Amino acid sequence: MEATTNAWKTGVWRGWYWRFDLLTVVAVAALECIVYYASGGKYSFFFSAELGTLIAVIAVVQRAKEKRSLNGLAVAAVSYLLGFLFQYTLGYAETRVIIAHGEERAFLLQNAMTFAIALIFAWVYGWSTDWSERRRAQLAAERAQKEAETRRAEGDERPRVRIHRKKKRRGRGRRPKS
Repeated sequence: MEATTNAWKTGVWRGWYWRFDLLTVVAVAALECIVYYASGGKYSFFFSAELGTLIAVIAVVQRAKEKRSLNGLAVAAVSYLLGFLFQYTLGYAETRVIIAHGEERAFLLQNAMTFAIALIFAWVYGWSTDWSERRRAQLAAERAQKEAETRRAEGDERPRVRIHRKKKRRGRGRRPKS
């Protein structure tokens, strides 16, 4: 019970950054709508969904500390499916023209391939971020061990630290008046 209460406060539940994931997806969806309406319908939801999905994945993977790939996959899936829904509802005038010309199969195939690429990107980016963080920690540990061995070889166990002392206070009569 306490873990659930803590999840509501922190926005993290068993490694899932649900609050940040949700806010990122909503922000990307709002930006997609703003871009679509600000351009007068000239900038398609198809292109803004691709870009928004990639930006959302980057933001979530950088923020998450655990389950990076899974958080990225969830955000990529929800964000792209929301963009696809916008394509068929708000941007239907553009989609209707494609369907009328009999290119619906190519349109769906293009969306499916972009969705698959977004999922692959989310997984690879999360995995590579985890790998680079582990590698960075390993190199830092090796560097610290090497420094410790160097200090022991020189015979200096502790690094010298300058000790700062408080300035002695003088009596009230001796302090210059300002």
